[in-house]
Amino acid sequence: MMDIEKTEEIVDLAKILIRFPSVTVGESERMDAVNQAAAFIELYFRQHGLDVRLFDDAKFPALLVGFPGQLLAPVMLSGHFDVVAPEPDDGQFEPRIEGDYLWGRGAGDMKTVVATYMVWMKYRLLAGPPYPPINLLLVGNEEAGEGEPMGTPHVLDTLASESGYSPNIFIAGERTETSGKGLCGEVAVQNRGVMRFDLIAHGQRGHTGVAGAQRDLSARLMKAYADVQEMMARYLTLEAGDGWCSQVRFPFIKVGTPGIYNINADHGVLGVEARLIPQDDVESLYHDLAAYCSAHDFALENLLMEKGIACDPENPYLKALTAAVESISGEPAQIGRKLPGTSARFAPGGQGVVWGQSGLGPHASDERHYIPSIWPYYQSLNAFGEILLQMDSDG
Repeated sequence: MMDIEKTEEIVDLAKILIRFPSVTVGESERMDAVNQAAAFIELYFRQHGLDVRLFDDAKFPALLVGFPGQLLAPVMLSGHFDVVAPEPDDGQFEPRIEGDYLWGRGAGDMKTVVATYMVWMKYRLLAGPPYPPINLLLVGNEEAGEGEPMGTPHVLDTLASESGYSPNIFIAGERTETSGKGLCGEVAVQNRGVMRFDLIAHGQRGHTGVAGAQRDLSARLMKAYADVQEMMARYLTLEAGDGWCSQVRFPFIKVGTPGIYNINADHGVLGVEARLIPQDDVESLYHDLAAYCSAHDFALENLLMEKGIACDPENPYLKALTAAVESISGEPAQIGRKLPGTSARFAPGGQGVVWGQSGLGPHASDERHYIPSIWPYYQSLNAFGEILLQMDSDG
């Protein structure tokens, strides 16, 4: 049976987080709100007695939270408190409840789960020691791709260089129940990675009507579009009967100035993004892509290349998590695979999973979180913690 008071506490905290317009993508970036959200979360944890390390020496803040004396724990929960731009306007930063749903930007992706982690750690600390060997990493630039400090890979690298620490399992709390009606999300043991880059073409400005005018950059980029698409198809699994496949998109192309017809452009860019299943050969793809750019006088810029991951099914912490979920749901844990990229792709040794709650419309105007999925998740965290403590006592 749902604990109404704790569920309401989590929803109220999620509302506070939603009201921070913590956008980190493109021209809509709002770093003041990102830092305000980080400061609020830090204060919450410190006021309730948790150990907190704030990473604030870079553009994007991050926080590592643990039970007293256990900041570096073998199990790392993870989440993010940034969002994409609102749709259609800032009214989406004013949360509302309609029936079983909490509406607002970030409600489903993923401030409600962050609020769940915050409240769970607060009450688990109040319950007293021994504390489960779990910590929590929250970052402020997941939506921006985490390429800049202090995204997940930068925090993990910092901790590894300081003390040799890395978690034995990394659990990203992104939603894994996508119907918006289920109580328990899948445990996604595979997660796609991401490859992004800009293909840059340079030319020489000049009159388009004179004899010997150079071939325009639009034609070069359109040819590159077709060539890169064909190359991706050679190396990536782009179709699969079960839907587990890589995906390629060309989100933008920019060349020339609208309305200017008689001057050749001197700069053009084609944006490419691929979502990569762990089974695909990304290194060979990159090798051929670099060779293509060199041969055709393109520059390859803003490259981001992160492989997909597949958690070892024999990982004892994964087994503990699925046992916890089963103990609460009363049925076998649903094992799945996560198509959208998440912070789990940075898990050391690929030992990452995605496990979250239920919601609809992430990044859309109708984003909302299914409130009844909060309490089973909270209970599963409790059960997971107890199983981990039993594992420790058994040696």
